[in-house]
Amino acid sequence: MSTISVGGRAYAVGLYWLERRGAGATARAARRLGRPFYVHHRGTPWSGKRTGFATEDADTMGLHPEDLGPSGLPALALALLEHLGGGFWMALVEDDSGEVLALVKARDGAVLADGDEVFESREAAIAAFERARDLGWALHVTSGVGAALEGFGREIALLDANALAAAAERAGAAIVLTAAATARGGTRRLGLAALAVAGVAAVAGLWLARDALLDWLVQPDPSPAPMVAEPEPEVLVSVDGAALIAACRQALIENPPFLPAWEIVRISCHARFTDPELAALRPELAGRPVLLVRWGRSDGHAEAIARRLAESHLSRWHAASVAGGRAWAAAPLGAVLRASAADAPSFLELRAAVDRALGTGGARVAYTLDGTGVWTVRIEDFGPLSRLGAVAGAIEGLEVMALSRGSTGPWRLEARPVDPERMTASRLEALGAADATAGPGIGSSEE
Repeated sequence: MSTISVGGRAYAVGLYWLERRGAGATARAARRLGRPFYVHHRGTPWSGKRTGFATEDADTMGLHPEDLGPSGLPALALALLEHLGGGFWMALVEDDSGEVLALVKARDGAVLADGDEVFESREAAIAAFERARDLGWALHVTSGVGAALEGFGREIALLDANALAAAAERAGAAIVLTAAATARGGTRRLGLAALAVAGVAAVAGLWLARDALLDWLVQPDPSPAPMVAEPEPEVLVSVDGAALIAACRQALIENPPFLPAWEIVRISCHARFTDPELAALRPELAGRPVLLVRWGRSDGHAEAIARRLAESHLSRWHAASVAGGRAWAAAPLGAVLRASAADAPSFLELRAAVDRALGTGGARVAYTLDGTGVWTVRIEDFGPLSRLGAVAGAIEGLEVMALSRGSTGPWRLEARPVDPERMTASRLEALGAADATAGPGIGSSEE
């Protein structure tokens, strides 16, 4: 977490936003995440859907809980929600110094989980803002960056620092930065006070025992020592190429990509979905294995009829969009990761294995060395996915990251020497581990 000053007023930025489930659950989540501060709010019309968690370095900026006072430190994201309201908007806010910028994204009155970013590079902040050109956000900027976005091609509204400060004032205590431990202690003290009232009422007639009873009721209850989270075990994982190809094939069987009045532009399956525009629209797909299909409208078909046909056929997909003469649809794939501690083979060994397994069978294989000394492998093959999965997935040390094809032509596999990633066990469990017995062989039809 950081702070920025806008119009002479400080705001908290760079928080992690999750759905709010009550004050007690918020405090528990703060302790579980190891983030001692969180934005505590009562639930304004727009801020009641999210709670922002601050990072552990909050105290390094002098933000000690005893110094926060009744007004606290307003979170920029919630002040913007109070000012801009609901809808689908993005705001780029510059610090008074001009050295730090904050980028806040919100949808339907809720800040996106990773929609509160801090940039110390002006160029990087503007580049992130410009990537939203065609995503449909309502755009807002402070005057300091407005000049840099001339010719952006979209309408951009200027934010007024005074209006933002007034919005923060209206929200008041709804956006106070609070310490998680303090919230827990406060709950305990309230419980003791209620117990004291009930106990005194129940034993009001026991005059002789009143002193002993009251001493027992007001006996301070020391707060338990804060729980220190055990470091979560980590494992090394890599992409199982055979599982990725099999999952892609199965997804195409379950979601046939053929649409009346539309032509396939590209079919692609990714082990880790990273498309910046679509991942911003559907953040639940980011970093996960995904099938993505794009179409273009065929000539000779009325746009209205083609649109209705596409919307009808794509309604069962996980996510889809039809606009003008373009359409796309995405579906999550099955698990493609496996535990792997294998070291990358030497390049010569890997090249020999790829050439022997695929090059001799007519596939086109290209090897590229980037500026950091990392090799990538591109394989083009007209064969069916059932065969490609069996062959490419069996090459030891080859990690297939994606595969794609156009309306015609071969399948293109994007691969690399295996490069295991360190991941927590819970993260692997959430993403799913590929079944070692799965792989090619789902059906026998040729793609």
